Amino acid sequence: MSLIGISAELIRRAVVDEGYSQDLRDAIAADQGARQGLVYEDIVEDELGWLAPSEWQWFAHWRQSMGGPLDETILRHLSLAAVTRYARFNLRGLVMRDQRTNELAPQAEPRETHDDLGLRWLAAEAQTVRDSMEVVRDALEHATEASWFTLRVLTSIDDERGVKVRDELREFAAQRQLGTEIMHRWGM
Repeated sequence: MSLIGISAELIRRAVVDEGYSQDLRDAIAADQGARQGLVYEDIVEDELGWLAPSEWQWFAHWRQSMGGPLDETILRHLSLAAVTRYARFNLRGLVMRDQRTNELAPQAEPRETHDDLGLRWLAAEAQTVRDSMEVVRDALEHATEASWFTLRVLTSIDDERGVKVRDELREFAAQRQLGTEIMHRWGM
């Protein structure tokens, strides 16, 4: 069972105060039950009301820094709440920096169904977001294996968006004199 309900006040304080953030780290270092409940347990819909979206964003990054996995409920909640460019960038970065996602990304094919939450989320993001170039910019900024997977999904799209992405990436690579090996990792 997640411990969000009993930890919400400490999480809220940790978001704005590094001292409380350290207290939270110390608490889970001293108590394996607390570590399990905050870092590894799934979050359920009923718990989302305990924190504001910005606090969930902080918590998801903190949890990731402690070795915890991505959480589908948190990702879905943050996706719905990400109305600003900054929020979308941070949300994509959370997934593009996920350790497991990055381990699986080099072998992942853009058009297959993925068991991994991070790969599945990135593929859906690349395929459904109207502003493909925003996703491209975020992937280039984060520059991880998961980012390159996202670009492979985008470059594999067989419509006007895919053409635009491929053209923009060619121009980006030419301006920076990037070799063909990096473009190959982008699916080009």
